[in-house]
Amino acid sequence: MRIRAAVAGVAATGALLAMMSPAAHAARNYDKQDPYKTGCAASAIVARQSTLVQKGSKSKYGTIKLMWSRKCKTNWTEIWVSPLDSGIIRVVLAKPNGNGNRMVHFDYGKGNGGHHWGDMIGGANICAWGYAVAKRTKLWANGKTAQACG
Repeated sequence: MRIRAAVAGVAATGALLAMMSPAAHAARNYDKQDPYKTGCAASAIVARQSTLVQKGSKSKYGTIKLMWSRKCKTNWTEIWVSPLDSGIIRVVLAKPNGNGNRMVHFDYGKGNGGHHWGDMIGGANICAWGYAVAKRTKLWANGKTAQACG
């Protein structure tokens, strides 16, 4: 009986260590989750960066970044605009052949110092790009990053 208990304890410890390993962490499904709340933003790099342009004037209005988490193998889009703006943020994944696009759409409101981000979408070995719209009364702007493929 003691041998079975010892074997069960070793197996449980092994399963716990496997769940804590980086490979197990990367295999987790992070779709539609916040990159900051999950800790994925801690390993993020900027894959592509562009500007949001004010509609009608072509003036630079804000910044848009396509982010990639090395640890979590996820993409998301972040923007910096006026804290008075609200709008949408999207990240789009597309297979290189164009079939099977997936998208995560996120609505944001005023505040947060104008720094907003959308939820993540998993996507190793796939192409992605970010898109956003910022609006305030009659003023609005939009922007898109170039595609990044990994």
